[in-house]
Amino acid sequence: MHVYEVMAQPIRRRIVEILASGEHYAGDIEAAIMVEFGVGRAAVQHHLKLLREHGFVLVREEWPFHSYRLHDRLIPRLERGAKRLRRLWNRRVGWNVSTDPLAGVVPSARGFRGRGCDPDDPWRRR
Repeated sequence: MHVYEVMAQPIRRRIVEILASGEHYAGDIEAAIMVEFGVGRAAVQHHLKLLREHGFVLVREEWPFHSYRLHDRLIPRLERGAKRLRRLWNRRVGWNVSTDPLAGVVPSARGFRGRGCDPDDPWRRR
């Protein structure tokens, strides 16, 4: 499963946000998610299991408690996915902001780059 497919589910995304602050017991994660999303323990455990199977979280089992933390390689995986999207976007648009020496200096025909000023807008001040 792609890294963004795993993160697309709101419950899993919230679990990752909770774990970004540090290591937490499964019961604490379950309680927070159950209150916020109105789901049962089984649903939360399912999402924790999926995150564990895909290498997003690590579990430390000290009977009778399980504590979860984010895997150290999660953020680099997300960044690699974002870099891939940026490369695809730059090819699609045909303009690379990071290599364009005139970006932000010279106005384009449609106003300043990124501002969305339409020169054909009849309500625009002249």
